[in-house]
Amino acid sequence: MTDTTPKRSIVQAAARYGMYIGMLLILIQTIQYLAGLYVSFFFSITTGSLFVAAIVMLIRNYRDNDLNGWMTYGQGVSIGSLSSVAGGLIYGAFMLILVMLVDTSYMDELLIQTQEMMESSNVPPDQIEKAIDQMQENSSPWGFAYGPIFQFGVSGLIVSLIASIFFRKNPESTFDQDTL
Repeated sequence: MTDTTPKRSIVQAAARYGMYIGMLLILIQTIQYLAGLYVSFFFSITTGSLFVAAIVMLIRNYRDNDLNGWMTYGQGVSIGSLSSVAGGLIYGAFMLILVMLVDTSYMDELLIQTQEMMESSNVPPDQIEKAIDQMQENSSPWGFAYGPIFQFGVSGLIVSLIASIFFRKNPESTFDQDTL
């Protein structure tokens, strides 16, 4: 019979993987911040791609190293989702420190760069003004903290739902062998 007992709990594994995801996100954000690019299509694509790759790799790694090569669909979705939330929590804490302590003008610069990007994309001035007004009303330091938890949690759930289809590997049923 195949041993399907996890080597460590899913919460322990998710905390560990979440720390890795959070550190990856912080590294990308730090590079983006130091480059002075508050709004960047390149960094958005890079962050999204690395996040998806990290979730896929951690699901496979959890299956191979913690579950002895066997994993149900639910276990894959759980480890990916929990790790994403943990990573979002770490990244959110970093962003809160960044906007409240390190650079209190972060939100102002974000608004300026957003407006410049919209102007260069030929968005009508009335729509730019409306968008900037909405951003000012809805942006707060706490939004930078809890937003990533929700954002990366939902994104991680979606990626995990898809990746777990390919990485699930159920132990063979021994029912037929035992009854023969």
